[in-house]
Amino acid sequence: MNITMKIIITDTNIITDLSNANILDKFVKLDNVYISDMVKRDEINSDTGNINVIKQFKTINATSEEIDEIFKVSQEIHGLSPYDIINFIIARNNNGILATGDKKLKDYSEANGIKVIRTLKIIKLMKEKNIITTKEAIDSCKKLKENNNTRIPYVDIDNTIREFKKDSVKC
Repeated sequence: MNITMKIIITDTNIITDLSNANILDKFVKLDNVYISDMVKRDEINSDTGNINVIKQFKTINATSEEIDEIFKVSQEIHGLSPYDIINFIIARNNNGILATGDKKLKDYSEANGIKVIRTLKIIKLMKEKNIITTKEAIDSCKKLKENNNTRIPYVDIDNTIREFKKDSVKC
């Protein structure tokens, strides 16, 4: 099952958030979600989330040309890691969507024509596609809010929970 028509290239921010929200196991099973080989090899550890679940991600390999382009892009914008840049390049080259929680990467990607989705949007999409229930969506948002390391503004989480509750009343 897909949550969008395009492939999604995810970064570690999203993986950590969805792990903290206790829905990573459902996200990893989607047909159109990939992690770059470089990110999977170099950035994933037990702090990111459950390694056994993360190992299930489909991997997309960076080409030698894409790896060579990392330096060029890093000259355009400072403050992005090589892993951020390779995710941008892979998403761009595959006409995909970039899933990131990194604001600088989000802004750069959108300025360069790449669609970006973030954690709460992924939860909404998973709910819309019946990958998770309304209760699971609400619970996942609550778990994000309870996590001391979340970078997502509480007001955004609260608004998303309200949307889910409002939608469930309509049904």
